[in-house]
Amino acid sequence: MARPLPILMVHGFNGDPRDWTGGRPPAGSGGLRRTLLAEGGLDPDLVRLFYYGRAEDGTYNNRGDLRPIASRLAGAGLSESEAIHSSVDRLSADSVDRGGPSQVTLIAHSLGGIICRYYLSRSEPDEFGTLYTGKVGRLIQIASPNRGVDLLRLTRLIPANSLPWRLIRALEKLGLAPALPAEAIEAWEAMLAQDQIAERARLIPELSQPPGGPLTAGEQATIADSPILHQLDPDGPLLAALNRTGTMPDDVECHTFYGDIRVSVRARAGGLTLLNHTQSFGDLTVPAASAKEIPGARATPLAFITEKRIALSLRVTSDAEGAGVLVLPPGEDSLLLAGLLPDTAHGKLLVNPAVHEAVLSVIGRAACAVGAAAR
Repeated sequence: MARPLPILMVHGFNGDPRDWTGGRPPAGSGGLRRTLLAEGGLDPDLVRLFYYGRAEDGTYNNRGDLRPIASRLAGAGLSESEAIHSSVDRLSADSVDRGGPSQVTLIAHSLGGIICRYYLSRSEPDEFGTLYTGKVGRLIQIASPNRGVDLLRLTRLIPANSLPWRLIRALEKLGLAPALPAEAIEAWEAMLAQDQIAERARLIPELSQPPGGPLTAGEQATIADSPILHQLDPDGPLLAALNRTGTMPDDVECHTFYGDIRVSVRARAGGLTLLNHTQSFGDLTVPAASAKEIPGARATPLAFITEKRIALSLRVTSDAEGAGVLVLPPGEDSLLLAGLLPDTAHGKLLVNPAVHEAVLSVIGRAACAVGAAAR
């Protein structure tokens, strides 16, 4: 018999409800909703997909102001058919009618997690009628930028002003590193930058268009000026308000799942370590530090980690005048970063089996708790 556990799944920026069913690329083994139904044994009528609604121009409103989108979670101004898909209170009531719990589980990807947090923060109604009435038991975030995200800023492999980086540069300038390890590192940084750009193109494909493409520079600037991108600014007022202590209800159980792609660079010459640095690229879109915690609230974090290591073994030789020279060993000419976009990248987390398993674990504990309470 299917278990009555109310779940509302909220997709992210520039997405749509099919993100949860495997119906949109990137293609995977299946969507998270299918996994919940097949392996969690849940009542399909109570596992619902949130709809963002329509923008003023009639298009699906997945790039607009997050506040009116959040009002749909509160059921503000929704028709009967819209409330079935989007209202937390309606889902709660339907669960109780089927013998299930009143507390809803919100599962949210990326921007969806911030929309949910905004809804949960509204102890008084805002201008869009958003009011939280206490019907959420847990929030499961997947790659949500709780501390913000700058989609136009790329992460570098090596901090430009770090002491080891300056040392390697100095060796090159003095002619003691003719193999130019700093140039090799910069080439790897360029490849990593391309991986970041490729992943972010999943969210905003237009921003990745080359000059002379379908969009003009002005049109690209208009896309970058989306209200949502401003609301997700790490220094913006909306996140500053959400991240104050006391905005998240104490009785909502929170989980933060996030990708953490780490690249380590180690350069040695003889017995001397010139550089030993590990840089996190998050999920190539959202920094791990932004998705790991919900400021001002208790949350259980879980990282899905991909690690790559770069080893530069430099050998010391002597030139004709007896000066020390650093030389890259033969074959140390490629990092082989092709295909770096792993299952821990932002868009692929939704079809990552390990993420599915983690969500099922949380849902399973919730279902057991409901069953125990019923007995």
